[in-house]
Amino acid sequence: MVLLKKPFYRTSFSEKGKVTSYSVSRRMMMVGMGAGLAAAFGGAAASAHSSGELAQRDITDCRGRRVVVGTPQRIACIGGAITETLYALGAQDRIVAVDTTSTWPVEALQKKKSLGYMRTVSAEGVLSLQSDLVLSLNDAGPPTAIEQLMASSVPVVMVDSTPTPETIMNRTRFLATIINSPKEGDALCQTISEGFDALAQWRRALPTPPLKVLFVMSMQNGRPMVAGTGTAADSMIKLTGCVNAAGSMHGYKMLNDEALIPMAPQVVLLMAQSASRIQSELMGSVAFQQTPAGQSKGFVPMEGGRMLGFGPDTPHVALELSRRLSMFRKPA
Repeated sequence: MVLLKKPFYRTSFSEKGKVTSYSVSRRMMMVGMGAGLAAAFGGAAASAHSSGELAQRDITDCRGRRVVVGTPQRIACIGGAITETLYALGAQDRIVAVDTTSTWPVEALQKKKSLGYMRTVSAEGVLSLQSDLVLSLNDAGPPTAIEQLMASSVPVVMVDSTPTPETIMNRTRFLATIINSPKEGDALCQTISEGFDALAQWRRALPTPPLKVLFVMSMQNGRPMVAGTGTAADSMIKLTGCVNAAGSMHGYKMLNDEALIPMAPQVVLLMAQSASRIQSELMGSVAFQQTPAGQSKGFVPMEGGRMLGFGPDTPHVALELSRRLSMFRKPA
């Protein structure tokens, strides 16, 4: 039985990936490669499964795959939201490796083996850990590596990465079920639900009209790449009670001066990792200087994983961010 411990809160960054189709011949080739890697590196995990010590259960993952799992003791986590959730459930001692988006708690990257960036994982590297379970966000990659992992003898469970409050709750219960910690899962979901209730109460008290916020991911040749709908940034902006100034677009798009000016953002949201450079470039843009954000130097940075990872502490992150954004609201 895993004892419930005080959750660690913070999240990690993940955007929606693309689904790639493969021909039958290529898929068969990857199955063979995965089987070969499993034979080389998965002996310990296979032995654990065949020993009969662990109760076997069927789990249906977010891709509709049925995966047989026991009570995992050596878990590889691909995706910061998964890592954060397992820590919050008190299962950190059962994690053997995490990817580099697992930025919270800090000790995860310090004490656990690294799988590299979640979109460029190596199937060979993951299987070499002899884990008894791989938990991966659905937008991890590359697709070939994920296919090889799923073809191996090690159980691989794909986990929903949609950036919504509903997904956070469902993912928490799902992961709690997988690690056989239902009571801890119920308690964590209760905490998350109370956080979203407090956030909703805060939003209801916000004055109208809502602030227009623009999330800038990066700068390329002096042009900002901004987040439209269907992104984690758009979901976070909505949770704060603001509106996305780029809400007429879908996904991430580059903006020219003609498109930026009429958006009239009042605040620019940035990832802290790149905030200084982006802010400097934007303030050097004549077009940006014509926007309300440019005139007031309205920039709000926040650590990227914490802001966009949509882990268990998302309600508190959104509330903090909303308060910081509200500082740029002009008095009525």
